[in-house]
Amino acid sequence: MKRDRTSFAKLQILRYVEKSFTCLADLVNPDIEGLMNMPAHGLSRDDLLAVLDETFQAHVLVAKKEGRGLFTPTRREIENALAEPHGRARKLSNTFYGLTSGANELFNELRQLYAARAT
Repeated sequence: MKRDRTSFAKLQILRYVEKSFTCLADLVNPDIEGLMNMPAHGLSRDDLLAVLDETFQAHVLVAKKEGRGLFTPTRREIENALAEPHGRARKLSNTFYGLTSGANELFNELRQLYAARAT
């Protein structure tokens, strides 16, 4: 794996939910740095959609929605979730995302990739 904007974005997307689920729509919040208290992922909406679809389909991430429980969203469901209210306006009925146990390998690899170059 190499350092590029997509791998950095994946790292950030995983870091945002390292401890708990968060609203998918927050990923398109213009104030994501303040909301997450860490750097933004840096992707356009289209690139973000592609990265999210890839990571959900690889079972790195899982979605959660009230009344539905845990699930792997389709690309259309991800698009719809990104359009839900975000930030302080978000609702408990929004779609949230979190890590699966399958995220461990990728997350560790990305952390090492960026930690090794930061020193």
